Amino acid sequence: MRRRDFLKMMLASTAAGCISGCSRVAYGNRRVIVLAFDGMDPLIVRGLMQIGRMPNFSRLAASGSFSSIATSDPPQTPVAFSNIISGADANLHQIFDFIHREANPKNQGVPRPYFSTSDIRLPETERALSVGGWRLPLNSGTPELLRIGTAFWNPIVHRNQRASVFYVPSNYPPKAVEGHGDQFTSISGMGTPDLTGGYGEFTIFSPDVPKEGRIVRGGSFVRLLLVNHRGNGEISGPADPMRAPSADNHPPLKVAFQIVRDSQAKVVKIEIQSHIVLLNEGEWSQWLPIHFESGVPGSAILGALQAPTAISGMVRFYIKQVHPKLELYASPVNIDPQRPVTPISSPPDAAAKLAEQHGRYYTIGIPEDTNALQSGALTEDQFLSQTECVREERVEQLHRSLAEFDRGCFFFYFGETDLISHMFWRDRDSGHPGRVASQGDRYANVIDNLYIKMDEIVGQTMDVLRDDDTLIVLSDHGFTSFRRAVNLNTALRDLGFLTLKKSEESGAELDFLNVDWDRTRAYAMGLNSIFINVRGREKNGTVAPGVEQQAMAEKVAASLLELRDADGAQPIWSVTIGAERFPQGNPLIAPDLIVGYADNYRVGWNTALGGIPNAVFEDNMNRWSGDHCVAAELVPGILLMNQKRHVDGPIRLVDVAPTILTLLDVPVPEEMHGRPMLVRV
Repeated sequence: MRRRDFLKMMLASTAAGCISGCSRVAYGNRRVIVLAFDGMDPLIVRGLMQIGRMPNFSRLAASGSFSSIATSDPPQTPVAFSNIISGADANLHQIFDFIHREANPKNQGVPRPYFSTSDIRLPETERALSVGGWRLPLNSGTPELLRIGTAFWNPIVHRNQRASVFYVPSNYPPKAVEGHGDQFTSISGMGTPDLTGGYGEFTIFSPDVPKEGRIVRGGSFVRLLLVNHRGNGEISGPADPMRAPSADNHPPLKVAFQIVRDSQAKVVKIEIQSHIVLLNEGEWSQWLPIHFESGVPGSAILGALQAPTAISGMVRFYIKQVHPKLELYASPVNIDPQRPVTPISSPPDAAAKLAEQHGRYYTIGIPEDTNALQSGALTEDQFLSQTECVREERVEQLHRSLAEFDRGCFFFYFGETDLISHMFWRDRDSGHPGRVASQGDRYANVIDNLYIKMDEIVGQTMDVLRDDDTLIVLSDHGFTSFRRAVNLNTALRDLGFLTLKKSEESGAELDFLNVDWDRTRAYAMGLNSIFINVRGREKNGTVAPGVEQQAMAEKVAASLLELRDADGAQPIWSVTIGAERFPQGNPLIAPDLIVGYADNYRVGWNTALGGIPNAVFEDNMNRWSGDHCVAAELVPGILLMNQKRHVDGPIRLVDVAPTILTLLDVPVPEEMHGRPMLVRV
């Protein structure tokens, strides 16, 4: 059965099940437990259930209901989970894409991209004491959550019930529920940075690296030579906040370590600050807390005054190889949950309490190190072992935290299903251009096997349910193959909507600095977004706002729908006018057009940040080979419950929050335009 035919069937069965499967939920359900598996695809789930490979999903479906669930538009995780959290779409929460853009940035001539769900709010005036090249900040920037609207857990807590929310995307930094701190716990997820302020910077130490090192996306390769089986390395941390800006441009702080290799056995000893660890080849260390000292004079005195003279983080090592050459992987430096330098939980001490119960754990928003796999820093097997480390931490936290949870809503998120699907989709797609012939089908079952592990988690959860518990299992979207990239800015150039400076050669890899903005009418930034170059909104706008802007958006949309690949395939399934889809969208950030790609297509990597490659289309040879940033109707998510639905028509992500509230007998806020899928008696 073709994928789109299956999806039509699933949507039809959803509506039929809603009508014929009506029943009422017994009053007295005091716990609603939600397990969210990012990117879990209904086609794969259904297939594995039919052959008996996901027995617990089948058991859950038999006790209640199973259907697809309509995802967000566009179907991106930050947007989708904002829909879930707020019970409304981007008309309310104002998250439209993974990447937003500042249309008229200060001191820049081109639009500035930034992560859509959080940003750093800088003080209007910076205050600091300066002595020579050192400075003591008296105020500094703070992270700000950009998602708007009431989170579903707020009214739950206000009704004197509890809410525990683990790793949910679009929730960094987590906000407290005022006046009810003891009833609410939140550990932040996607969007949480590493200690450097980025989203994951690994380090590989190897003798094969050039002396000057090598920087790749998401990490770096550093030369490490041994003398008599001994060597020294450094872990780079954040920029020194105590250095004045003129002093070496805020050089990064570093922590030194020493490594000793056994002359014959495949074992090494690592000493870093107060820690000594012995590791075999192919073994991961535990989390090692480290402290980056500023070195500012008088730091002991400043420390006594609680001034920030040192920054705490933590790192994990992995021994890739011991002989004949030593190769060592160091994880991104994660924020230490026992000494967080930025808010990663609510209340602030919740992260430390979780660490006290379970040990330190990954705090970075996307812990699965896909950058290391894509760059060759980790092999497929090594990457899979790293994801297992994440899963083991999360599963232990799930079981223990759920056992201690007495009433209200318990929401636990797993992102591994999404990241593994991104990385290993080509291995299940015989037509993917990025397949490696020498690997054959070695990794063809990785995604299926992961789904089976998730089925075990669902089964373990079902086994500890109380009689009046409601269990909801969901995914925010499904998946499809990413075979071909569409470079949207290049297409807009060829269609006459984006103009390059006359001095630029069309064969070069270009970006927005090469654009003649005075002759440009549209540009792309983000994964599904196109913007009209509007006069008065963009820095160098050319299109009048209002009627002319609308007409230009319609013209661009029609042109893109006529676009064809070399084989005649239509790469763009739909183009939606932003103002029609999101009339309450903030005009400074909302896209003018939302592009829905067809199966096998997705935006090119460079387009997301303003790149303009030479070719409109190119094969995707990257290991990131599956995706979901396509037309929303092609990648619905899944929804299973141990209760029967009672609502006609398709189920949507915005219906999840009202359903949770209704089950807990909590009034649904008027701003939520989703509807409850269940009713109480």
